[in-house]
Amino acid sequence: MKRIFIFCLLISALNSFKSQVNAQTLTEPTGDYASLGMKDTYIPKGLNVGEDAPKVTFLTSENNKETLASYYQKQPVVIIFYRGYWCPVCNKHLSGFAEKAKQIEEAGATLIAISSESYENVEKTKEQTGAAFTIVSDADGSIMKAFDVSYHVTDSYQDMIQARLKASIKETNANKEADLPVPATFIIDKKGTIVYKQFNPNYKVRASVEDILKNLPK
Repeated sequence: MKRIFIFCLLISALNSFKSQVNAQTLTEPTGDYASLGMKDTYIPKGLNVGEDAPKVTFLTSENNKETLASYYQKQPVVIIFYRGYWCPVCNKHLSGFAEKAKQIEEAGATLIAISSESYENVEKTKEQTGAAFTIVSDADGSIMKAFDVSYHVTDSYQDMIQARLKASIKETNANKEADLPVPATFIIDKKGTIVYKQFNPNYKVRASVEDILKNLPK
């Protein structure tokens, strides 16, 4: 009888683990943090599934003040963080979303991309990717900090971006600071709860449109 009880507990624990994996992509970072431009002194972890979305306010490209809550109270929201127009991986990723954004909208969700780059540079991102969905410039970095995706870029990584991509992270950003977000993805339901998270410090590992569609709240 005791063995049967223990076996049942193991099955229950396994099923619980599987359901968590379905809601949250658990991926280990690839490569050391320094090669990703991060200092070991602080590595962001990202908010977790089950936590409340942070209460954040931002200015749109038309200079209107909006709250994140005003979006998710109407329908679920998909949040995508990206690094900037200068990032080839970001452009490829956002181009894929531009092609399939309608699928997300037809499934009843709003798609919002957030970056530390200025609105002037957001326009460059739109031109390069064809993105017609909402893109927010996190001018003061408060949204990235609230979602715990923000990190300060090392000098050596800034130099590498300048040399290889002819871009200055500081000058690209609205606040002229060398801060970037981990290119994470979150889904927030109408109650303001995070129901899906994809997070990996490796900027090459990202959620696909298919991942998002499978995890949208019913």
